[in-house]
Amino acid sequence: MSNIALVGLPNSGKSSLFNALTKSRQRVANFPGITVEKRIGSLTFEESTFTLLDLPGVYTLDVSTLDEKVTRDYILNKSTDDKAEVFVLVIDSTNIKKSLYLALQIKDLGQKFVLALNMMDVAQKRGLAIDTDKLSAEFDCPVIPIVATEGKGLNDLIKSVKELSLTPSKEVITEKDYQRQIKESSYIKSKLRKTEEIMDKVITSTLTKDTFTEKLDNFLLHPVYGVVILFALLLGMFQLLFVGADPFIGMIESLFEFLGELATQYIPDGYFQSLVVDGILAGVGGILVFLPHIIFLFLIIYTLEDFGYLGRAAFMLDYLMRRLGLPGKAVVPLLSSHACAIPGIMSARIIDNPTERLITMLVSPLTTCSARLPVYTLIIAAMIPNDTYMGFGLPGLVLFGLYAMGIISAFIIAFILKSFMPNTSPSYLMMELPEYRKPKFSNIIRASLQKGMLFVKKAGTVIFVLSMLIWALVTFPKAPENASEPAINYSYAAKIGKTFEPIFRPMGFDWRITTALVPSFGAREVLVSSLSTVMAVEAADEEEAEKGLRALIKNEFSFAAMLALLVWFIYSPQCISTFAVLRKETNSYKMPILFGVYTLVLAYVMSFITYQVFS
Repeated sequence: MSNIALVGLPNSGKSSLFNALTKSRQRVANFPGITVEKRIGSLTFEESTFTLLDLPGVYTLDVSTLDEKVTRDYILNKSTDDKAEVFVLVIDSTNIKKSLYLALQIKDLGQKFVLALNMMDVAQKRGLAIDTDKLSAEFDCPVIPIVATEGKGLNDLIKSVKELSLTPSKEVITEKDYQRQIKESSYIKSKLRKTEEIMDKVITSTLTKDTFTEKLDNFLLHPVYGVVILFALLLGMFQLLFVGADPFIGMIESLFEFLGELATQYIPDGYFQSLVVDGILAGVGGILVFLPHIIFLFLIIYTLEDFGYLGRAAFMLDYLMRRLGLPGKAVVPLLSSHACAIPGIMSARIIDNPTERLITMLVSPLTTCSARLPVYTLIIAAMIPNDTYMGFGLPGLVLFGLYAMGIISAFIIAFILKSFMPNTSPSYLMMELPEYRKPKFSNIIRASLQKGMLFVKKAGTVIFVLSMLIWALVTFPKAPENASEPAINYSYAAKIGKTFEPIFRPMGFDWRITTALVPSFGAREVLVSSLSTVMAVEAADEEEAEKGLRALIKNEFSFAAMLALLVWFIYSPQCISTFAVLRKETNSYKMPILFGVYTLVLAYVMSFITYQVFS
């Protein structure tokens, strides 16, 4: 089995090529000893099997961030990971000049590589003509035109890689003298001069201007219109989450109702039936019902990213963020944290300044991750009427408000932390704004479904086990004979909940919510399955149990308490994995403890104020 590594500039299409070659045969892991993620896949070509590695994007081997250092060390054969026989340098054909500098460095090192000229369809439509034979002669390597999103040229690419992998390897330069050399002005000037010479030889017809991108940017990047469009898109996104996902939610609810009826019909009355119906089905079904919301969220995010708008949104927010204490590069971690705080914290390593990097890691989890979405949508659907305000649905407006509170709070906390941890040097945002492209919906759907499957996997393991544990806690011990209260009031869960209830009572949380909150400190979304189990077991009769969790919440809890619970989940540190990755990234227990203390205090204070104001 041969190893192939994909390398290239950001936005060159590496991920599209990786997805096209590996399809479902891919996984995510970490480089040994560090938290930088790597994507690994496999492919088979002419009875040969290859392992494919997607390296972090890099402009040059003169690097500064942790991601870029990983790529540099791997290319220099300094990595302890398996070495690649062949590198595939993915080049955006509409922006070929910037990639040639990196190609010259890889050639200097003696690595075997293939140039993959990606997006050739777009380049040719805009009149670009490249003499691939001359380009191949300049770098002494195969040059293969491809269109990764459509699968064109991929067989030729893998055939060239296979042939090149069978040739003898050259000695690779790794000494420190070379790393010092690439920083020298004489080296940089010579490589830039060589790049110009190659461009003059191989480009026979230049690109025409992308008038579509220019015209669209006049509106989308306008200081006034652009901001209005951005917020309108965000509002539309949250409206779509409810409108688009509701039919699928109804289907999942019907499925679990059917499964519950089957279990009741075929399993004899007793503890086992209660475990299956009130424990497993109520717990797992209560969380899987929000799978459509999560998939729709990622569908929208990936569509905007594929179209080329996500980077522009970051560009427009850069000036404001730097005024509030966050560096421009913090746009990436904050956007990533809307999917999950873990990759958001990890992506903060692109920030060079250690103080700014630390502040970014401490506030990124305040942005609303997908794990909060089941909690938000459950309570909003139960407590907020499906009315309209100024043409927008109230549920969507409330959800937008929760997301906005998270990001605004991150800015405020960053501004406060900045005063205690003064910065010693300025920072700037450097990012490429790619041309607008037609989204590849097959890749978007595949990536969104993968995120959904990760969520299902979590529900099928952690939530499955916790659902059975919560069921046991709310079922045992039995109520004494001639008990005057419902049986659940005598359970272990009630004892645990009532023990902590005095702490949470000022926020309107009774023992049932408190009981559900305890396991949710491991993972936020567990609150839904825990509450489903507690309410299902507590239901006095079958008719009451069939009302559904939303109806039970609306009948049992006050509006002020549920609003306070929403606010609690904006700030509370209910994710063990967040603490673990903070510990790894900062190499200290001090920062995770600081994060846990300030978020817990903030959650308590804000929830208390919310309940007192609205009760």
